[in-house]
Amino acid sequence: MDADKQKSRHMALMTVFAMTLVVAGHCDITSDYKETWVFRWIYSFHMPLFFFISGFLFALTNPPERIIPKGAYSSFIKKKSLRLLVPFLFINSIIFIIKAAFIKDTSLMQHPLKLSIPSFIETTFLYPTGFMWFLPALFVVFIIAFPFYKYLKTSRIAIGGGKLLIFTVLAITAIGIIGTFLPPIAFMQISQAIYYLTYFLTGILYCEFKPVIDRFIKKYWIGITLLFFALSASLILKGYLAAFAGIIFSTSFALILEEKCSDKVVKLASLCYTVFLLSYFPQMIIRGPIAHLFTDINQYWLSALSFVAGWLIPVAFGLIFLKLKKRHLLAEKSAILFGL
Repeated sequence: MDADKQKSRHMALMTVFAMTLVVAGHCDITSDYKETWVFRWIYSFHMPLFFFISGFLFALTNPPERIIPKGAYSSFIKKKSLRLLVPFLFINSIIFIIKAAFIKDTSLMQHPLKLSIPSFIETTFLYPTGFMWFLPALFVVFIIAFPFYKYLKTSRIAIGGGKLLIFTVLAITAIGIIGTFLPPIAFMQISQAIYYLTYFLTGILYCEFKPVIDRFIKKYWIGITLLFFALSASLILKGYLAAFAGIIFSTSFALILEEKCSDKVVKLASLCYTVFLLSYFPQMIIRGPIAHLFTDINQYWLSALSFVAGWLIPVAFGLIFLKLKKRHLLAEKSAILFGL
């Protein structure tokens, strides 16, 4: 197995794991779920893990020959606009219409909606519905990270691995400090982007030094996996420390299972973006109409149903749509709306 394919399989496992955490984190039927250990553990690191994976894949898929040519930056931004912002606008708009039209009790919403143009603009650019905030935040991260990464690859820093490591660690530290003191900027999730940029750059760093780091992890994999799972699961750590403990555990755990990663896992990982975009709908139906209709059913049974539906329905949709994409031009053109 070549090095890039092996890296992709490792990240496929981590992507599926991260998406599993997202779906599980959105299984709350009542506020009681948010007090459980599993919810608190998931939310201590699952979004930092997504940005870490995104940073790794960014570095893996953008070698110097792709980022150095003139016009590479504008071409990259255009590609990411289609990949991130088009599905965001489509899915976020659908969720906005559903919420604004059918949920009358605005006290149930963190940011109340009205079926109006000002409310739609606010929901799109300031307060995206559900977990859609991730997409504009990641887009902003890409805007910032591309020139930084290009500088790493073209400057004299790139000559020595030690210099690159020190420079990137200093940059990560500086961004973390800036993010702490920067006033909140809701537009396009800029504040979120600056905060999560730390994890994105760490993912880039891992991609650059993966062979060295992996050799160390494989040598002491039992201790590393158990130690960082214990640190993460204990919920003693907070903020960056909790997030990095979860990321290190996830990286080590996926590395152990890497050799057993089948093509099915890789295929499932390729559908995770679709799961991210569409899992909101079956999970909200279970949280809303179904939970209110079947009040006698234990909420954790409904949470289990929410988890299964949040995974299976988007995956089934994705597999069916991929078949349609090969046969129908309309499906091929609209596939981008669903992350396919």
